[in-house]
Amino acid sequence: MPRSRTGLPIVALGVLLLGSAVALPPAAIAQTSGPDRREADARWAALRSDVLSPGFFFKSIGSATGAHLDDDPGAWGETVGGYAARVGSSTGESVLQTGTMHGLAAALHLDIRPRLGRHSGTGARLRHAVLSPFIARTPTGARVPNAPNVAATYGGALAQARWERGTWAPGRALRSTGVSLGIDVLINIFREFLGTPLSRD
Repeated sequence: MPRSRTGLPIVALGVLLLGSAVALPPAAIAQTSGPDRREADARWAALRSDVLSPGFFFKSIGSATGAHLDDDPGAWGETVGGYAARVGSSTGESVLQTGTMHGLAAALHLDIRPRLGRHSGTGARLRHAVLSPFIARTPTGARVPNAPNVAATYGGALAQARWERGTWAPGRALRSTGVSLGIDVLINIFREFLGTPLSRD
């Protein structure tokens, strides 16, 4: 099978996982009740919100387009099929990263959702937008490093390097993690000042 077709099963996997996130939660949590049920509902809602958000598709398509312009990986070529493979690979990485992030957050009982902050002034709002991807909260509301986001972003990049090149390439995955987290920051800044603010004046 030509390597340019490897994106197709990744797209199929992404569709299946996305469908699971949207359709399976009610059955999966039907046996729970009370606070546990509410927490499960909230976590599934957060996962659905992330995978259906404009930012999710922006990162997937943007990453694939950049890779295509750089002809990376070169074995996929610069054809329509090569671009489709890159879109599939990027989407698969995004689905894997998002699912892993929410799974780790649930296991660690961390709230990784961006919090609406009471900040006024450009500097305070900018700082809140920049730090949001790196901050999680415990059940008591304490601020802690957002380990699920960082770990899942690195893990997704590592897996993507493996299925694209047949090697784990940890250094490349680390660089990709930095770029991805930087994009998260840019999306938050856009939301803060041009979209739905993360801060309340």
